[in-house]
Amino acid sequence: MSKKIERSAVTGEVLEAMREALNILRGHKLRSALVILGVMIGVASLMGMVATLSGLEKFLAQSISGNDTPVLSLQKVDFLSGDGHNQWEKRKNFHIDDKDAIEQLPHVRGVMVVYGQGTVAKYKDRKAQLMQVVGTNQPFLHVNSINVGEGRFFTQFEEDHRRKVAVLGDKAASSLFQDEDPIGKLIRVREEEYQIVGVLAPRKTVFGGFADNFMAIPYTAYERDFLWRWQGPEFRIIVEKMDYLNAAQDNVRALMRMRRKVPLGEPDDFAIITSEAVLDLTKKVTDAVALVLVVLASIALMVGGIGVMVIMLVSVTERTREIGIRKAIGATRRAVTWQFLVEAATLTGIGGLLGIVVGIALAGLASAGLGFPFVLPIGWVVFSVLLSAAVGLFFGIFPARKAAKLDPIVALRYE
Repeated sequence: MSKKIERSAVTGEVLEAMREALNILRGHKLRSALVILGVMIGVASLMGMVATLSGLEKFLAQSISGNDTPVLSLQKVDFLSGDGHNQWEKRKNFHIDDKDAIEQLPHVRGVMVVYGQGTVAKYKDRKAQLMQVVGTNQPFLHVNSINVGEGRFFTQFEEDHRRKVAVLGDKAASSLFQDEDPIGKLIRVREEEYQIVGVLAPRKTVFGGFADNFMAIPYTAYERDFLWRWQGPEFRIIVEKMDYLNAAQDNVRALMRMRRKVPLGEPDDFAIITSEAVLDLTKKVTDAVALVLVVLASIALMVGGIGVMVIMLVSVTERTREIGIRKAIGATRRAVTWQFLVEAATLTGIGGLLGIVVGIALAGLASAGLGFPFVLPIGWVVFSVLLSAAVGLFFGIFPARKAAKLDPIVALRYE
């Protein structure tokens, strides 16, 4: 029973202190508004940064995952683990026969061929600068989750017979043809002319329109017209479903070690990369960036907290006589301490709530402008509220203790 009475008394003291704090805020509107503004800026920065990064992380995950079908990337080196260009030069290229062998493995639905190089494409007097020529095959649309916007994709017959047909990315098509219909037109790449049979729908990626500045042609035509002497293909292996991903990865590794004659006990001279590995790297990068941004936003909050301390010290000085009267009629040190702590927490709490609203609004505008999905991190919202209140309590401790220690006789004499 005594504990209930004690809790009730504490609650009453806190509520009374909150009412007093709100009265003080109304009495010093400008001063209170400046403190609230400082805290609001810090919390808005924190929320805006975190919400925008959360949206970016989700956007990258969607871009990398592509679709529900798992894909293995077979490359000469694993750039995610730090393998560099020197390692790439030492290792022998894959051969197109490797694709045929991989397609015979269990749980493999198909293999996409990837050749590529940057070039300039021309149509009449127009140029598409830094365009990527991609030599590929039928699984290209599925692996990259791209739809055909106009026309069609090249056929298996055209692939088998090395026809000079091309499908343009949305950015490449708009650069070369502007308001013209590209279907059926001829474009020149180096000394070769290719007929446009289709234009792909635009994609939303972190690289913007640059990711759609490419031209996809049959890999057989690429090998005839554009293949460098030292260039080999890479492969994207489509696995039946996620349950078979590890088994398929082991099968591909065993097959490629045998075909490339890697001695027993020696490391692989190739790399198999999963979308999960890319996602893990992306998450590590975004988490590191988020940590840096949170630290920077926290510095802004600290500046706001220092402002709270300064204002509360001024308040203690202004209200010295009031404190003396309260202590003379029986107010305890704890009651005086609570009064000033709650006042500081109320200031920063209001600033925190306003900062959350402003931060979320800024993140929403950034997401809409950049094309990211909007993500509201509920955990960070709760954290921001608690952090803003904690800043008020922390920076309000010294002024509150100073007020509580005032001698009532000395305080009553203060003018």
